[in-house]
Amino acid sequence: MAPWTAAEAASDAVSKKMLLTHLQENGSVEFLEQHKLNGQANAVLKRVTKDALVSAYTELAGMGKSADASGSTTAGFKFSPPDSATDGSSPAPAPTFTFNAPSTVAAGSTASFSFNFDAPPAGGDKPAGGGNMDTGAEEGAENAMQQLIAKRMAQLNMSAKQRRDESVSALPAATRGKVEELEKLQEKTDELQKEFDEKLAALRQEYDKKKAPLFKQRSEIVNSSPGVPNFWLQCLMNHMMLGEEIQKADEPVLAYLKDIKCSSSLGPGKPGFQLAFIFGPNPFFENDILTKTYLLDPTDDDDCLQRSLGTEIKWKDGKDITVRVVEKKQKKKGKVRTIKVEEPTDSFFNFFDPPDVPDEEEDIDEEEAEQLHDQLENDYEMGCIIKDKIVPRAVAWFTGAAVDPDEDYDEDEDEDDYEDEDDDVDDSDDEDEDEDDDEDEDDDEDHVDTSRPKGKSKTAGGTGQEGQECKQQ
Repeated sequence: MAPWTAAEAASDAVSKKMLLTHLQENGSVEFLEQHKLNGQANAVLKRVTKDALVSAYTELAGMGKSADASGSTTAGFKFSPPDSATDGSSPAPAPTFTFNAPSTVAAGSTASFSFNFDAPPAGGDKPAGGGNMDTGAEEGAENAMQQLIAKRMAQLNMSAKQRRDESVSALPAATRGKVEELEKLQEKTDELQKEFDEKLAALRQEYDKKKAPLFKQRSEIVNSSPGVPNFWLQCLMNHMMLGEEIQKADEPVLAYLKDIKCSSSLGPGKPGFQLAFIFGPNPFFENDILTKTYLLDPTDDDDCLQRSLGTEIKWKDGKDITVRVVEKKQKKKGKVRTIKVEEPTDSFFNFFDPPDVPDEEEDIDEEEAEQLHDQLENDYEMGCIIKDKIVPRAVAWFTGAAVDPDEDYDEDEDEDDYEDEDDDVDDSDDEDEDEDDDEDEDDDEDHVDTSRPKGKSKTAGGTGQEGQECKQQ
C-alpha cells in the first residue's frame, strides 16, 4: 500500500530520502535499474531529482503513468473520477472528480487536453449520451492550449516594461487610470521597503559585532582543556540534512574541527556570506582553515545565488576521503591486468567543491540543467543552515535541544553506505575491457584527477534557469 498520495509525495513533508528508501525497498531490480535508483542512497540522492523520485513513486504505486497496449504513456491532462468503493449491494455513490496530471509525455506523442465528465456505470457499459468529448472538441481544446502557451512564452521573452505596457494598454481607460494610481502607491511602498532593508542590514551588522565576543568565549571553552570533544561534529550530525551528508569516514576528520565562523561582510556591493571552518593540526590535510563563500546577485532584490566558491583541500598522501580506490581489469593486446583507480565517493568534504556552472554559450540539456539546479539548491541550503541555525545556536544543536521533534528522521541507515570499499572489484569486466582497449599503458591516465582548483563556478545564468537558482534564506 502506498504510504503517501501523489500530492503528499511531491510536497516538502516527504523528503527525497524517504521516497528513495520506499522505492528501493519495494521496487523490483528491473524497476530500479529503469529509473537509475540502484546504488548507495547518498549517491543516488545527489544525481536524481525530487521530480524524478515522485514520478517513479507514482508509477510504482499505480497512480502516475497509464500505458496503452503498446506501452506508450498517455499524454496531456485529464479530469477523471476516482474508483468508487461499493460492495455491490447498493448503488455506487456519485463520483467525485479529481485532477490528475501525468508525470511524463511519451516521445513523439502530442500533448492533449481532455475532459472526462462521465464515469462508466457498474458493469462497464458505456453511459448514455457519450463519454469523452468528440474529436473536434479535443482539437479545439488542444489549439486553445497551444495558443495560451505561445502567448505565455511571448510574454516571458518581453522585458518587464514591455509586459507592463502591453497589460495596461489592454485595459479600459477608466481602469487604466486606477492602475496607474496603484503604481504610484507601489513606488512609495517600495521606497519604504528599501529603507527598511538598509536599516535592517545595518542592525544585523551592529548585533553581529555584539555577538562576536560571545562566540569567541564559546570557542575558548570548547577548545580548553579538557574542553568539549567532538563539539562541532555533534552539532552538525544532530541536524537531519547535514547529518545525512556526513559519512563514517568523515567523522574522524571532523573531530579536529575547532570552530565555525560566519561573516556577511564581503566588501561593498558584494552581497553574500562566507563560512570558515577552523581545524586543528590533523593527520588528514594541511589546511588550517577551509572556507565556503556564497556570492549573491547584487542586481536581484531576492537572495539569488550567483556562484559559490570552495577551498582546495591539501590532502596528505593516502588520506583523501573524497575518493575511494577500486580495482578494475584492463585488457590490452590480449593481456588482462588489474589496475587501481580512484573514484569520487560521498563525503561531507565535497561541500568545499561546489558544482561548476557552465558558461552561457555552453549547451546543456534539460535533464543536466535540472540536476545542476538541484545540486546548487542543495549546496546553498546547506550553507544557509550552517549560517542561520548551527553557528548562532551551536550548543543547542550539540545537546539536541534545537532538534525539531516533528521532523522525520530515518534511523534505519543502510550500513552498506559505510562499508570500506577500498578493495572493491568491478564485476563488469566486459564493459571495462571495451572502454580500456584503446587506453594508453601509462597508469597515470587511469586515475581520476582530484586536484582541480575549486571556485570555478560561473554565474547561474548559464543554465537557462535563472529563476530556479533563487532561494530565500
